[in-house]
Amino acid sequence: MVHLRSPWRGVLLQVNTMHIKHDVAAPSHVQFGKRLTDVPVGLGLPDIDELRDELISYVDVLLGRVDPPVESPYLDMMEIAAAYYARALEIDMLIHDAELHGEVLKGAPYYRFRTGQLRSFIEMAKKMADLGSRRLTQETLLNTQRYDAGGTYD
Repeated sequence: MVHLRSPWRGVLLQVNTMHIKHDVAAPSHVQFGKRLTDVPVGLGLPDIDELRDELISYVDVLLGRVDPPVESPYLDMMEIAAAYYARALEIDMLIHDAELHGEVLKGAPYYRFRTGQLRSFIEMAKKMADLGSRRLTQETLLNTQRYDAGGTYD
């Protein structure tokens, strides 16, 4: 039982909590994993040099210099770019939090990183996720046209 504060004055809500266990119905060879995304990303807020290296490795994947970490014929660009975009926003959020608590001051290395390289990467990752989404939409339309012309989805 969890007690929550209600938006109405003086009302206390009681909510029963339960844990639901889900079995994955898809076989292991299906491109979707058990997590929301199978794209590996960094964790937390490491030092500036590690953050730069992390973003450079992401840029190399997005620009096709190295193979993507997830193999999917249609979703790879959108899924990977969206995961990298989310990681960049997480880094931005952590730096903002440190600024709020006085741990990062204006002009400090993390501040300059956030307003420079990180901001540029966020814009790049967003554009690549949008491009991946358009490619997925185009492939869906082409597949529908093939099906409507008498083909199959195989």
